[in-house]
Amino acid sequence: MCYLIPMPRPRGPATEMVRLPVDVARVLRRRAATADITIAQAARQLMLSKKGARQDLGLLEHVEWLWSRLRRRQGDLHDVFDGGGADSRVIDRAINTLAQLRDEWPDEGGDYDFPAHGAGQPM
Repeated sequence: MCYLIPMPRPRGPATEMVRLPVDVARVLRRRAATADITIAQAARQLMLSKKGARQDLGLLEHVEWLWSRLRRRQGDLHDVFDGGGADSRVIDRAINTLAQLRDEWPDEGGDYDFPAHGAGQPM
């Protein structure tokens, strides 16, 4: 095959619109709202393999990350819950609980017994 021979361009659009089932669209909207991303980015993430997608954070960093995301997208989350017929007050309770957990977090280097209780999440 010679790459120097000009090929005719295909006619029509380069992309194609696809109508997604309701449950797939709901999952994409929920993922976009909770991860603070667009629906297109959520679709790309779901199609990518999970290898190397981990971010190794400590437990306190996970609490901080989740609290900040929930606070930032609180209005969107209320819309998703209200649209799905679920109780949206749980969002406010979750945000308040995470804030309380973050505020009550003990100082680093306490007397936590790693051999007895484990080191936590594997790195």
